[in-house]
Amino acid sequence: MSSKKLIYEIFDEFEKADKKEDKINILRFNADYARKEVLRGTFNPNIKFTIDKVPPYKPSDAPAGLGYTSINQELSRAYLFEAGNPRADPNLSEDRKEKLLIQILEALEKREAEVFMNMLLKKQKVKGLDAKIVKEAFPDLLP
Repeated sequence: MSSKKLIYEIFDEFEKADKKEDKINILRFNADYARKEVLRGTFNPNIKFTIDKVPPYKPSDAPAGLGYTSINQELSRAYLFEAGNPRADPNLSEDRKEKLLIQILEALEKREAEVFMNMLLKKQKVKGLDAKIVKEAFPDLLP
């Protein structure tokens, strides 16, 4: 297992930081593709997801970092839930999308599933994390 922090661990650290500069540095220091994609998906107003509620799913009981899959892998399927994404099959029904989402959420470790779902709902539940601070940390990430 890599020593790289899981995204929710970064969010926990972000919440504990007192100063704005520290929060920005935490985001920057831990910036890899997946973490930036979660922030972009959550806070970019041009990205709209077709999911508006959490479907009923059974959270994984896998230990931290040992889920069947990881958010890094599952982000590649987030386009399936994005409104108007040309890569998504236009014939994919809402029912099928919900089933796919449930499979993703159940395969992810519990807290990673929450981060993934919150991205689709456009609201990470992280105190102090908003579009303004993300834009400050990564000026080119959001419009």
